[in-house]
Amino acid sequence: MRSKLAVALVLSMAALPFAAGAQEKPFRITYIQGVTGNPFYMSVTCGGAEAAKRLNATFDAQGPQQYTPALQMRVLNAVIAGQPDGILFTADDPVALTATLLEAKERGIKILSIDGDVKDMSVAVANIQSDNFEGGGQAGKKLAELIGDKGEVMALMNSPAANVAQQRLQGFQEEIAKHPKITFLGVQYSNNQTAKAASIITSTVAAHPDLAGVFTITTNNTEGAATGVREAQREGKIKIVGFDTSDPIVEAIRKGIVSADIVQYPYRVGQLGVEMMIDALQGKPVERQVHTPFVVATPENIDTPEVQKFIYRTNCR
Repeated sequence: MRSKLAVALVLSMAALPFAAGAQEKPFRITYIQGVTGNPFYMSVTCGGAEAAKRLNATFDAQGPQQYTPALQMRVLNAVIAGQPDGILFTADDPVALTATLLEAKERGIKILSIDGDVKDMSVAVANIQSDNFEGGGQAGKKLAELIGDKGEVMALMNSPAANVAQQRLQGFQEEIAKHPKITFLGVQYSNNQTAKAASIITSTVAAHPDLAGVFTITTNNTEGAATGVREAQREGKIKIVGFDTSDPIVEAIRKGIVSADIVQYPYRVGQLGVEMMIDALQGKPVERQVHTPFVVATPENIDTPEVQKFIYRTNCR
């Protein structure tokens, strides 16, 4: 449950004055993405760049080319060697990178988590993310509504180690359990590969021809599921409820192939990340856990201004 203070931060922090310009030289802040090329992380980057420009800080973003902790570790080590003042960090694994992040902290680098803490919560001064458990619950509620509260459903996610995705899955499962006529077939893993997600859908349809719905927990899974549903010629019959957007997902929503999508506000996450990092570097208190809002995009509302401001970016123009 998000706190009143967290909500107040989300709604009003953009209007607060900051004193970054009072420093002898601008703070240096780096954002380490979960993987390059992902619209969510690009949107965080764009929001961070806007806030840094506004607050007289220097800002850059780096990330691995694949969503794996080993490759992200290389990026993290290179960034630490450059000794920035602060690192905004999206962890590909909540455990594997903790020791290196603690090393950065010991060197005096401030760490702020984006989209999920690592296991040792003492690493970061704050964590900014949507309430993923709540979002998963909303996905379950929407999917139940779309399939008439009965039938077989499944979930698609990247890997068992993905902490944020596990929170979404838990929220989804707890909601689906409230609907006794819905049978949950379980979760399958795509390793963040759209082709793998598509093949999982086609093979599941072959084994379960009455499959009614799919919860796709991340971007590539939603894109892959949309492809799999088309290949199985089950558009409109299998309801897809996704989490996060991309240009192909937005188009699939417009066409009705994706029935609904839980959309976060990553641009605002990036703004808040830089704003709060500067506060922390100046010794000001920051809220430890900040939740940002999301919307449920559907074919009916996808092009409305309220939903469009949440849609993820592929560049910062």
